[in-house]
Amino acid sequence: MIVGLTLGQVLGCAPAPAPVPTPTPAFASEAEAFAAAEEVYRAYFDALSARVRGESEPDPQEFLTSIALESDIDAQRSLREWGLRASGEAKILSFRGTETGGDEPTTTVEGIVCIDVSKFRVVDAGGIDVTPPDRGDVVAQRVEFADDRNHLLIAHEDSADEEAC
Repeated sequence: MIVGLTLGQVLGCAPAPAPVPTPTPAFASEAEAFAAAEEVYRAYFDALSARVRGESEPDPQEFLTSIALESDIDAQRSLREWGLRASGEAKILSFRGTETGGDEPTTTVEGIVCIDVSKFRVVDAGGIDVTPPDRGDVVAQRVEFADDRNHLLIAHEDSADEEAC
């Protein structure tokens, strides 16, 4: 009887298991996610502009992850090998969030960025403009962001239909 009473007291008095935290969304709303993505893209774009001006900081690669980071590393290597460099300036005309998704704790955000590249050129070592002649003055980029719960990073970027702008 004492054993039964003691076991009952121990089991009855045992602390309840610790509650498991419920995941919370990385962003309170879709609008908040789009605003955060736009902020990251604009900071990245400023870093790209600094690179074109020959400045080493901020490093555009700090805003990249995954395929986007690999692509930038490859592109920089190719430009050096081919003796090409960027010249002039580009300007973001607009950013439009298009989609959010993903499972916690990872969230994805996608958007379309419209960029004025009319004053942006690629030149060779001799200063000759080698920019593709059929490139328009405005380009549209589809950008995917990944959120690791700490901050958004650009995970992928590719061309979008120019009609998106």
